[in-house]
Amino acid sequence: MAKRKQTYSVKRKPTYLLEEIKKLIKEDKIVKEVGINVIESTNNMGFTPYEAYQEILNLESKDFDKSATQPYNSKVWQDAYRTKVQGIPVYIKFKKLSDKVLLTSFKPDERQ
Repeated sequence: MAKRKQTYSVKRKPTYLLEEIKKLIKEDKIVKEVGINVIESTNNMGFTPYEAYQEILNLESKDFDKSATQPYNSKVWQDAYRTKVQGIPVYIKFKKLSDKVLLTSFKPDERQ
């Protein structure tokens, strides 16, 4: 079986309004069943996934890095931010699913 090529699009403007994302998080409209990679990376950094969601509330527009589609699905966009959490450079990525926010990445930022 041939391996599918991972392709995705990138743009330098957020797909989601940060204030809308923050409002959803404040209303606890988050997807609590995050992926294993998020669970492992947050735990390795001393956070729970819930605490990682709370860190999104501290993001500012200046922290925005990029918006990119998912590999294998060019219709789903994820916004990525780079910031510091407790002095640690962190890469945070999320997407909006209907009326909830899904955290897709929270890990040390190796670029900083």
